[in-house]
Amino acid sequence: MAVKSIMHSAEKLRRSMRRGIIICLGLLSLVAPPPMVGQPAQSQVGYFGSPTRSTSENLCIKRYVTAGDRAYEVGTLDGAFPPIGWHVMGGMNGVWAPPIKLLDSYQFLINGQPLPSANRFTSGAGYVEFEYPKTNGLQITRTVFAPDGIPAVLVGLKLRNASDQTCFFRLSLEAVSDLIEAYPWSRTKPTSSEVHQPDRVTFEPISNGLLFGTPDGQFCALVSGLPQTSNGRDCASFAGAFLPVRRAQSKKAVGNLIWRITLAAGKELKLWFTVAGSLTGRNGACQAGSAVLQQPEGLLNRKVAEREALLARSKADIPNAMLQAAFDWAKLNLAEMRRTVTDAQIRDTENGTLKGKIYPAPLATFALLSGFGAGYPDYPWYFGTDGAYTVFPLVTAGQFQTAKDHLWLLREVSRRVNGRTGKVLHEIVTDGSVYYGTENQPGDINETAQFATAVATLWRWTGDNEVRNDNYEFVSEGLHYLTEDLDLNNDGWPEGDGIVEESGMGAEKLDTAVYAIRALNDLAEMAAAKGDDVTKKWATDKAAALLSRFEQDWWMPERELYADSLALNQKVPTNPLAVLGAAPVTKLQQLYWINATPMETDFASSDHANAAFSHLESSVFTGTNGFYQAGVGGRFNGKGDLEASALPSSVMAVAEANYGRVDESLRYVLAIARQLDLEQPGALPEQMPSPDYILYPFQPLTRRAMVMQAWSSYGVLYPIVHCFLGVQPQAPQRLIVVVPQLPSSLPRLSIQDLRIADKNLAVAAQHQDKLYITEVTLPAGYRLEIGHTLPPNAAIESVTLNGKDTAYEVRSTHRGHEVVAQVADAGAYRLVIRTR
Repeated sequence: MAVKSIMHSAEKLRRSMRRGIIICLGLLSLVAPPPMVGQPAQSQVGYFGSPTRSTSENLCIKRYVTAGDRAYEVGTLDGAFPPIGWHVMGGMNGVWAPPIKLLDSYQFLINGQPLPSANRFTSGAGYVEFEYPKTNGLQITRTVFAPDGIPAVLVGLKLRNASDQTCFFRLSLEAVSDLIEAYPWSRTKPTSSEVHQPDRVTFEPISNGLLFGTPDGQFCALVSGLPQTSNGRDCASFAGAFLPVRRAQSKKAVGNLIWRITLAAGKELKLWFTVAGSLTGRNGACQAGSAVLQQPEGLLNRKVAEREALLARSKADIPNAMLQAAFDWAKLNLAEMRRTVTDAQIRDTENGTLKGKIYPAPLATFALLSGFGAGYPDYPWYFGTDGAYTVFPLVTAGQFQTAKDHLWLLREVSRRVNGRTGKVLHEIVTDGSVYYGTENQPGDINETAQFATAVATLWRWTGDNEVRNDNYEFVSEGLHYLTEDLDLNNDGWPEGDGIVEESGMGAEKLDTAVYAIRALNDLAEMAAAKGDDVTKKWATDKAAALLSRFEQDWWMPERELYADSLALNQKVPTNPLAVLGAAPVTKLQQLYWINATPMETDFASSDHANAAFSHLESSVFTGTNGFYQAGVGGRFNGKGDLEASALPSSVMAVAEANYGRVDESLRYVLAIARQLDLEQPGALPEQMPSPDYILYPFQPLTRRAMVMQAWSSYGVLYPIVHCFLGVQPQAPQRLIVVVPQLPSSLPRLSIQDLRIADKNLAVAAQHQDKLYITEVTLPAGYRLEIGHTLPPNAAIESVTLNGKDTAYEVRSTHRGHEVVAQVADAGAYRLVIRTR
């Protein structure tokens, strides 16, 4: 290996490196032992009693992520960084400080030999750990986490001498850079490889680190470690660096840092290293690296404490160990999705079709954008649809600020691009590139409606009128645009692409239709609270008109399903690629998962819902691991899409519960929960093993769906809290409604410290034979409607509140008969309903 000299290394070390000689007083052989057979994911206790999940199975073919809001790391569970992902083909791995990638990989070497593959992986509350095979007496553990608020990843290496003699060895950290932006990608114009210039690396003497940079000096990555770590006689001392000559035709740079280690028998050292980044030059990277290395243990303590605080919110007690774990880790997954970037330059990439290498001038520049990404490794940026669905689990997890920030981001960036139309952008990359969703593109128009519901949902849970007021005009503009400008045939239903992004559908989509009705009702409710009678009347009348004709326009009695799209007999400019029908309006049934959305929104009639469920629950739509994206024989080509996915399964879980089918709802919740350890222990993935998504043997790392997906939490957190425990906050009205309905296999369920505005709520529910019990601890300043949902054939014998007979009313809903009593004062309440 050719080596370039570094002034700050000793001459003897230089000569030794050139000759490949290892400097140490005792040589350590690092021949890897035979692969070890591990165990399925196990739940244990980590730092400060925090939960962990571990595995030793198939580590080299499973992915992981550990993330903060400013940086994250993606690799495989054996500690390696093979090519991963497909947006940048094979390049979504490594260490990122969005909007830029810093390193393609790094590895540790002892006496010139790389560490063997890890044989045990652990996901913790805000960190991950790798345990390596014991080698010549050394026990080695690597801890990785990304502190929030700083564009850096910290790597801790614990070395324990389990032998009976002192060890002397050389530890090297080898880093390979890959300084690219989150956009462009491998399939866009221009491509990522066209704009990627060769990286450079130099030794940074002040931090004793490697400084990687682009030729213009803007994108920088610093790799460094504490120069001196000691524990009595045991010590690690920085010894120098060397920079191999770049490989031919490679745009990546390589550098090594070296420490000399002395470690007595039975002793251990914890060494800390960092990878820090900046998109504005070396100073930012050096400052970030210096900041995190000053207090690595303290930052780890803080990270775990913050994650523990999130676990303490919405603390559920679920008599199903698998579902309990999925509920808890779903909250942690949502925290891993937080994403903050600086200096975001908003540009319209025209769906990745820009010619040449010149970007258009920015439409706007945001000094700071904060929200949450959709999934790792290929969707770590901002989405409208994903954002709307994920607000539901965020509010039930009490993570209000994350939801609020994301809605602000969507609104403000959409306004810069789409003006006063109110259309919500679909995809915003972390560098500010807008990939899709401008007013000149046909989709995804469903998210304009879903944004309104997300705003209303957050407002109901927080009681924060700022949420309503800040978004009110934008929501109103968007719904006028959706129901007027995009309804060119004046039948009431907007034309454009919905969430199913496929050709061969009609111009009007089912999901957009029902989400638009729901959004109009949400706007009417917000308008009423603001005293805006004009908007209230418009939205109320519009929603009522659409709902009155919904069954007629969309129900297909011969199929016992709602049409998933309506084809028109003429092209419309808002959806030019839509398939045409022979009649003015033709109902199409292509068996897409959006068939469940009329029940998810609670607009389907009971008869039609029950008829549709008989098909949706069948093997045509549903497999062992959940709801398919398109059923058997479906799609425009009749081939179906038998990929069971978390979002369709989430929608089905909520849809079933809305119609009192809580046992069936739980089936879909459990289908998602079962995937908690599919790849990374404790991560809910985007898709589940199914006929068209065969994971075993695992698909190539460059073709898989997301290892961790934000909206997957929708199908776990929201059904438990909203559907089964029946919690429906109306915080602006100082009202909380709690009307549970429990699945038969969950005879009891409870939650504590459930955030409603600035208060905490406790709820417990039980069902034993003919006894239905609901318990609520109501905070001060709120009214309560407390009840339970009974089957349609149940006859009430008695209703007591805190042991005394109480007045009640029975409300007939799609769920069944809701028996509800009124409470006006704070306190603990126990409602008991006895049936005959």
